[in-house]
Amino acid sequence: MGLEDTCVHCGFCLEACPTYVVTRSEIHSPRGRITSVRLAVQSEGIETCMFCRRCELACPSGVEYGKLIHNVRKEAPLKKAVNVIMEKPSIAFRLIRSSKGLNSPLLKRVHSLLPSVEKPLEYRDESPDLILFPGCLMSISFRKTVERALNFIKSKGYKVEVVNGCCGLSHYSEGDKDRSEFLIRGLKEKFRGRRVVSLSSNCTAHMREMGLQVEDFSEFALNELKDEKINLTVTLHDPCHANLLGINKTTRRVIERLGINVREMDEPSFECGAGGGYFIYHPEIADRVMEIKAEKVKKSGVNLVVSTNPACSIALAFKGFRPIHLADLLSIETHELR
Repeated sequence: MGLEDTCVHCGFCLEACPTYVVTRSEIHSPRGRITSVRLAVQSEGIETCMFCRRCELACPSGVEYGKLIHNVRKEAPLKKAVNVIMEKPSIAFRLIRSSKGLNSPLLKRVHSLLPSVEKPLEYRDESPDLILFPGCLMSISFRKTVERALNFIKSKGYKVEVVNGCCGLSHYSEGDKDRSEFLIRGLKEKFRGRRVVSLSSNCTAHMREMGLQVEDFSEFALNELKDEKINLTVTLHDPCHANLLGINKTTRRVIERLGINVREMDEPSFECGAGGGYFIYHPEIADRVMEIKAEKVKKSGVNLVVSTNPACSIALAFKGFRPIHLADLLSIETHELR
């Protein structure tokens, strides 16, 4: 029996799916995509899936939707090329910077979402006992966050090496089985026998699902916090894959430990609209999802949004909010956030 055969067509997944919410089209729903797999039809809906996997939490039958989509998607050459470039953040940084002003709809979209990028942080203490893994997008889009995470970890007495690279989540979501498995094998070799702190929570979730022993920054922070208190009010966004594995619960425990006031947005785990690189390739649907997410955030009455995943933070910033990572909260003076 295939993964698609466990679906009973009940429809619980529909309102959990961001692309169905904005299109109201069965084709763009998990149920509709599963139907196309059953019929062996490569429908448009297969390509418009954001791979947030919120449907898995809503499904009473336990359909492993992520694995199903991974198995049937065929990565387009352009997406494959972009994903390969992102494996080397230093190369991605140079290409994004040098391409500014070029007349290409895709590049214009990239620069509208990423108005500035920075060279990835390279750092290694002598005989490091811990690896800080920012992930590909975090490395170039939120370098200051990486620096703050590094400083926080070092302040706790650890010797650190920053390892820039890609966890393969984008490759996996687009159906590039060979490349995603290749990247995971490479990380297993790099990480072997060493403690690893992952800064991007969706990357943490993916690496764990692929069998890697990694620690999310929220978990590291929770174990290392003493009596720090921060007088601040925030709202929290729950990144999709991290939410699927329950990592966001630890983020919330850190926020609670810090004494930070939380005003909940409507449906915190609703997809941000980024979908990894989705908001580059499918701008029309992505923008509609981002708009709905923005309305949900606005209901909190707070502009400062805790987000532990870089693509989510980029989408939130694109809609005018101020995203902040736990590593930033632990390093920035409160008056800078008001």
